Amino acid sequence: MSGPGDLLALLRHGRALTRAQIVEESHLARATVAHRLDQLTRAGFVTAASDALVTRGRPAERLRLDPSRGCLLAVDLGSSHVRVGLADLDGTVLSTHDEDIDVDAGPDVVLPRIEQLLQELLADDSPELLGIGVGVPGPVEQSTGRLVSPPTMDGWDGIDVAARLGEHLTAPVAVDKDANIIALGVHRELRGQGDDEADDMLVVKVGMGIGAGIISRGEILRGARGAAGDLGHIPRETGPICRCGQTGCAEASSGGWALVRRLRETGRSEVRSSADLVALAHAGDAEVLALLDAAGQRIGDAVVEAVGVLNPAVVVVGGNLAEAGDVLVGRIRERVTERSHPLAARDLRIIDSPLGADAGLRGAAELAADAALSPERIDLFLGESAPFD
Repeated sequence: MSGPGDLLALLRHGRALTRAQIVEESHLARATVAHRLDQLTRAGFVTAASDALVTRGRPAERLRLDPSRGCLLAVDLGSSHVRVGLADLDGTVLSTHDEDIDVDAGPDVVLPRIEQLLQELLADDSPELLGIGVGVPGPVEQSTGRLVSPPTMDGWDGIDVAARLGEHLTAPVAVDKDANIIALGVHRELRGQGDDEADDMLVVKVGMGIGAGIISRGEILRGARGAAGDLGHIPRETGPICRCGQTGCAEASSGGWALVRRLRETGRSEVRSSADLVALAHAGDAEVLALLDAAGQRIGDAVVEAVGVLNPAVVVVGGNLAEAGDVLVGRIRERVTERSHPLAARDLRIIDSPLGADAGLRGAAELAADAALSPERIDLFLGESAPFD
């Protein structure tokens, strides 16, 4: 542990610690901790918590990150919609805006609109903007931040979303694929409830596309290039041709876009999105329920393979299509329970996302906070007199 930014990391996520606890966890001298906490307090990042730790002697003051020190912007971009939000530094979303958007209209249309929506969320009295987190429905190369051959985003290959949005929004921009964003949001929620098993978790995102976010030992597992968790695009010898060009992918038969296409081929032109599928499922539409049942089996088979490789403690099924309920999620649960190896399936929990449609935005806010409050960035800020931009 080297600087004040590392101490702030101890206090993130609503965690409150006494000075003695900070000394114990940081392994730093008391004088060093006192100096660095003074730096953080004077800069507005640390404040006293509302409660004190009761001991035999005098109650010990507890310190925490001040969530009002700045604000964050979060973006959850899907194939046919975008959701944006304003959050505090704890990642709590304070205000949101949703609207339909066609991602295939291309970055030159979509990104300016997102920028406009973000600017509209920032009121005159908003705290200082410190970070922006963006989830996109395609693979993001972590070393460059660029989208790489996204199967559902025509015209986006090689686009650096962070650089584009950062041209006019003066804050660090972090971008990741939507399944990872959902995993971040769900992990934050479950850990906040005291669920330690969430540190080894597979989050399956089922919407117009299919993907997965992997939490391993409490951290997102992105792989060597950022392609880990591409559950929807593992090909098979037989099956329909996928939009990625391969054969037999789970997404080609069971993603929302594939189900919509099959319904429209039968003349049901009113069905356009995963939201339409969910509404029809809740209305008891027999054709849609049958498609979702079959999709649950196919997705369940893909999850079985992932469970065999990763051995998670928890599998969370989220995404827009998961809102259809047990007709999809229940079938996935049955398939995984029946077909997984007994050791991998022992005590395995398979649950609905506790955040529903909010998971993506919550995760994007968490990603923004990671970028804004990284130890390196905090240390740089405290060592300079320049504005935090």
